[in-house]
Amino acid sequence: MSATSSLNTLAEKLDRAGATEIVHPKHPRSICIINYKGGVGKTTTTALLGIYLAKISKKKVLLFDIDAQCSLSLALGFDPEKVSNTELTVYNLVEPRAWTRLKQKKLENYTQALKSAYLPKNLQVIPGSFNTDELDYLIAKTLLRDEKRYLAELFLYAKQLLMSFEDEYEYVLVDCPPNKMFLTQAMLRACSFYLPVTIPDQISIYGMPRLIRWVCQIDPPSDRPKLLGYVLNALNRAGGGMVGSQQRAHADLVRSVLTVLQPSEQTVLGNKALVGEIPRLDVIARFLGEDKSAITEFSVKKSGQPTVDACITAIRNVVTDRITRYNGN
Repeated sequence: MSATSSLNTLAEKLDRAGATEIVHPKHPRSICIINYKGGVGKTTTTALLGIYLAKISKKKVLLFDIDAQCSLSLALGFDPEKVSNTELTVYNLVEPRAWTRLKQKKLENYTQALKSAYLPKNLQVIPGSFNTDELDYLIAKTLLRDEKRYLAELFLYAKQLLMSFEDEYEYVLVDCPPNKMFLTQAMLRACSFYLPVTIPDQISIYGMPRLIRWVCQIDPPSDRPKLLGYVLNALNRAGGGMVGSQQRAHADLVRSVLTVLQPSEQTVLGNKALVGEIPRLDVIARFLGEDKSAITEFSVKKSGQPTVDACITAIRNVVTDRITRYNGN
């Protein structure tokens, strides 16, 4: 059944079957970039991984910016003040009135091309909106009418929304805010996979096992995304490796993550949950700021550190390999 036709019978299904029995296919290469903690590199990972996936993709790659800070939109060259003054933002695409109107949405109007000549032409974004921080209140008001029904409607709509992009976009990446708000929950359930990002210090890694355990408890099981592993961001390196404090924090993280893996995740990840590392380099900061030409320096080796190109290419390769293994092809 298509997303449009299933929307037409949503109310009937919810009344007859109940919220937990609604099952809908997911975009097979959709990834939720997530962590409870802010400032750990979710936006950095989403932007860089999206760019490098676009470089090898035969089709387009789509990025969703659902964080009210609009960091991803800013990092990719959008003026969020101007974007928020239009109706073509993620806010209007996911606010409660949209949940039964997907077939009326001209989704191609929401996807925006990147203006910089340094970025792949097949990479597009659904820009964020500062108004997104109001969504949780609006959703909560809707849930007061019938929490079970409308929460299921939101979760189903999020899956249908991402699936609507399957034919045109090979990968869909969702940059999430550091919270468990309803929209974060919906997008996590809508994605086939999730990729936590953290900085290797004791404060940043603290919530990672709790996040993974929370995902493992999502009901129904068909809504649970599969873990691709985790990315370590902003590594301060000494002699090409992590400094002592980072090594200790990472060792704690490895032990805690491996204890909460699901059987299918254990099969794919084994004892190597780490996807890859992103070093703390000025060239990345400049690129995410206003100097998109800095991407031309990603292959330049400095200060004994691995190049950005080598690091992100390695992350991309692990991600695509694990998706292939999970999907069985």
